[in-house]
Amino acid sequence: MKSNIDKFLSKSLSTYIFLLVIIFIMKLVGLDYFGLDLNNPIITKVDGLFKSWYLKDLWYVFTLWLYGYFIISITCNCNNKEMKIYSIMCIPIFYLATYLETKYSIMILNCFIDFGYLLLLSYLFNLRYKCVSNKKLILNYAKIIILNLFFQIISVITRVGYFEKSNYNFIVNFILDLDYLLLFIIYHKLYFEGGERICLEMVVSSFLQRKINLKKSLKKLQRNLDSFKKLNKVDKLTYIIYLQLSLLWNTLSVILILLVAKLNNTFIECIFILTSFWLSKRQFGKPFHLKSMSQCFVVSNLTYYILNRVTTPLGISIFIPILLGVSLSYFTSKLVKSENPKLYRGIPIDEFDKKILKVTDKNSLHYKICYMYYIERKSELEISHKTNYSIDNIKKIKSKINKNIEKLQ
Repeated sequence: MKSNIDKFLSKSLSTYIFLLVIIFIMKLVGLDYFGLDLNNPIITKVDGLFKSWYLKDLWYVFTLWLYGYFIISITCNCNNKEMKIYSIMCIPIFYLATYLETKYSIMILNCFIDFGYLLLLSYLFNLRYKCVSNKKLILNYAKIIILNLFFQIISVITRVGYFEKSNYNFIVNFILDLDYLLLFIIYHKLYFEGGERICLEMVVSSFLQRKINLKKSLKKLQRNLDSFKKLNKVDKLTYIIYLQLSLLWNTLSVILILLVAKLNNTFIECIFILTSFWLSKRQFGKPFHLKSMSQCFVVSNLTYYILNRVTTPLGISIFIPILLGVSLSYFTSKLVKSENPKLYRGIPIDEFDKKILKVTDKNSLHYKICYMYYIERKSELEISHKTNYSIDNIKKIKSKINKNIEKLQ
């Protein structure tokens, strides 16, 4: 369960990075659809609430503490009780640094203040508790600051268009903070689950994985073309008609979903939800499918209608529509797992072990063959070369394992 949650958070973050870069490129070529919605009724109500209850300063202090805590804890590679207490004690310094930035409003000076006091506070904590070496401290700090700048620059250019923080009113800061806080909370959790590798994985692996998926899709397409060439004329015609009808049906389904979203003024938000769902569709295991196309049509349209109603506008948050799309992929995959007792390609390792270890030993060849096929997604031909088993024998082993698992259900 824990690995599934981590995978969900990781996929949400990598999808957000991928789409953020896409909309940043769109912004650079003049397609400006992702600016802040400062007149949104929700935001104006929040602004009025914060004004009436004098909560603005409290919000600034809270976000200052949270950002400072995230950066210092990652720099020192420490997330214990002492770090939390230390970060709270540093709140006056966070506030003083922000006051100086606002008063002088010189970009180079502001950067120097930010980089300087956060590094100094990290160094002082590390000096007391000896969490990492000084060299490691500098390296960790450089990584988190570079990542921090990457998101801030892209977010500000995409959403606001200028960097003068002193010109930001409370609403602008609040909207920018929404996505940034969610991003940092997820990143911080994943960092202390996966260590340093998360820095590289979250920024790079998303694009590498898509490159790998593209290669696999091209190989699958080539295999399908080879199989198609071997069919007789009647089977070829049947296949072509079925493919065209299937594409037409799916296209009409997407058009209807987008049409309903357009009527609800959530057209772009719906595109983000759909894209996030498609990008993560196969990341949590076998995709969920209903028994008939008509059932799928009704449920899909109803589901996306609900998501379009609950999502926030892009003018408030880009991350939330993405989170909803990935959540849809995650929870529909759970429906498959609850209905299907068998092993399937892409099954999480903890679920794989839970099922297969009931019928075979972890050191057995049967386990290793199933691991290569279901977890590593190797082809039967590759497994045959590694184990010196024939493809027919490999199929029999997989079938026998799955039958034994089904008997235990």
